[in-house]
Amino acid sequence: MIYSSEAIVLKNYAYGEADSIVTYFTKDFGLINLFAKSPRKIKSKFGSSLEPLTYSRISFIGREDRLQKIIQSDIIESFQIIRENYKLFFKISEVLGLFIKFLPKREPNIELFNLFMDTLFYIKKKNNHNSHVIFLKLKLLSLLGYLPDFKNCGLCRDSLKGDIYYSQGFVICKKCLLNNLNSNNTSVKSLSRGLVKILNEMSTWKLKYLERVKISEKLFIEIENFLSYHLSNSIKL
Repeated sequence: MIYSSEAIVLKNYAYGEADSIVTYFTKDFGLINLFAKSPRKIKSKFGSSLEPLTYSRISFIGREDRLQKIIQSDIIESFQIIRENYKLFFKISEVLGLFIKFLPKREPNIELFNLFMDTLFYIKKKNNHNSHVIFLKLKLLSLLGYLPDFKNCGLCRDSLKGDIYYSQGFVICKKCLLNNLNSNNTSVKSLSRGLVKILNEMSTWKLKYLERVKISEKLFIEIENFLSYHLSNSIKL
């Protein structure tokens, strides 16, 4: 049976002397790994279509319980302008890594796929990327269930009021901090009310709404720092 889907390359790596394994985020099948025969040969029919960030329509064959083989890859968009910008490509590569880490295999997520593609096309067109890459990270974690609750305390479930803190993957109130945790614990981080409010709101936004809202650079730095801390200290797979 032949399968086909729109797909974007997240990663590829060598397999044997000339073959490759390619990791795709596909519109119809979610995260999949496919075997590519001889793509590293000079006259390969795949050309540059297996490079990370390449958006293509692919066809592949094989049983689902085995490593399937890609037989065709037609480039829709290479996003070459993004790949040529080292700093931008580095930031996008971080997002590719998050897709690989958090996406469940073979579970389509059309909303996230469309958000990813819309974000890349916006960045390509507008050459404005900082806020959109951060937003993409936030939405990825939100849609896949890896963001904490920013509305209610993660321990007592009361509405978050007054001083707000973050520890071990939870956003918590001061009462729970004092009753359950040592405030001197280095894993406890104080969060500004402005940060908690914007994180709660942004997790529900659509991409187009981001363009209508002005968020200060300082607040975006807070958001980025929070996401980095959350990813490196709290999420374990």
